[in-house]
Amino acid sequence: MRLVLFGGPGSGKGTQAAILTTLFGIPHISTGDILRAERAAATPLGQQAQSYMDRGELVPDQVIVEMVANRLQQPDTATGWLLDGFPRNGAQAAVFEEMLKNIHQDYDYLLFLDVPAAILQERILNRAKQATNGQQRSDDTPETILKRVQVYERETRPMIQRYMNHPKFVHIDGTRTIEEVTAAIQARIGEVNRV
Repeated sequence: MRLVLFGGPGSGKGTQAAILTTLFGIPHISTGDILRAERAAATPLGQQAQSYMDRGELVPDQVIVEMVANRLQQPDTATGWLLDGFPRNGAQAAVFEEMLKNIHQDYDYLLFLDVPAAILQERILNRAKQATNGQQRSDDTPETILKRVQVYERETRPMIQRYMNHPKFVHIDGTRTIEEVTAAIQARIGEVNRV
């Protein structure tokens, strides 16, 4: 099972990723984790990424895509993978599709946890308020929350629109409970398999 999981900050992506990877016995792959691992291992790609970060620049899409391609070909991905947080915009989506062709892989489903921007902001602000004993994420301030949601709405949501008519696209109402969202994903995957 190869899954690409989309959703805004606070949409429940992390929670559903943990459930689905356990359910299907596949690794959860996020670009943040890949980037940290490549940098920690001081790989050529990791060093290249670090040089951009040291200059305060964003790591270019091509470097991220190469890292993702390497990760998707590791032995633990033989039975599948769940990719979370990538692609994030139209330019990355185009490069991502080309990369999958080059490594002779494809996704089974594009899962989209759809949550309106106002609810995303409310959820993350509530999470920030409930965090205690230093567990609060440093990026969960009202200003950064608003910025993260705005970036998602501006860059990622339009990219998702281009996938909506794709036969592997699965639209999920992410405003429901964790259990209901998981059940909806399982039901929709079954429906898509029967088509």
